[in-house]
Amino acid sequence: MVIVITGPIASGKSTVARALHRELAGLGVSAAVIDLDLLEDMLTADGPKPDLATWTLARQAAGRLASGFLADGVAVVIADGSYNLAADRAAFEQHLDLSVRPVYVALEVTYEEALRRAQGDPTRGVSRDPAFLGPHFAAAAKASADRPPSDLVFDTEAVPARDIAAAITRRLRGPQA
Repeated sequence: MVIVITGPIASGKSTVARALHRELAGLGVSAAVIDLDLLEDMLTADGPKPDLATWTLARQAAGRLASGFLADGVAVVIADGSYNLAADRAAFEQHLDLSVRPVYVALEVTYEEALRRAQGDPTRGVSRDPAFLGPHFAAAAKASADRPPSDLVFDTEAVPARDIAAAITRRLRGPQA
C-alpha cells in the first residue's frame, strides 16, 4: 500500500506523514516515510535553485524507493510532498508496480495559516518569505482546475494531524474498521 500526502507548502504534509507512521506502528504495521523535499535536496545539495526537471527526478526517485520498500516487505509506504498535478503523480507512479494504486490524500490550508506556520519554523528556507509563498499560493490556486482528484481531502486548520492519520488508517483497514 502506498499513501501519498500532498498539498501546498506548510499544509502539514510532513506532520501528517509522521502522525500516520506513528498510528500504523501502534497497530504493528511496518511503514516507511519518503519526504520528497529530502530527495530533492539530495539532488541539489547547496547548489543552484532547483528547477522542474530536478523535482521530476526527485518524484521518480520517490517512486523507485517506494517500490524498493514494498519489495523488501514494508507494508505501507507514505510519500509526502508536492504531488499536486497529474504530471507530478505520473512521474512518481511510473516506477511503481502496476498492481500498486496509490491512495492520494490532499491537505488544504489558507495562505495566511501557511505563512504563519512557515515563519514559525526555523528549519524552512525560502518558503518563510511572503514574496515566495504568496506567488506560490496564487499559482496553486490558478492550477487547481488541473489538479487530479484525491481519495481523501482534509483542511489542516480544522482537523489535527492525529485525526487525519486515524481517518487514513480507517480508510486503509476498510469497512470493518
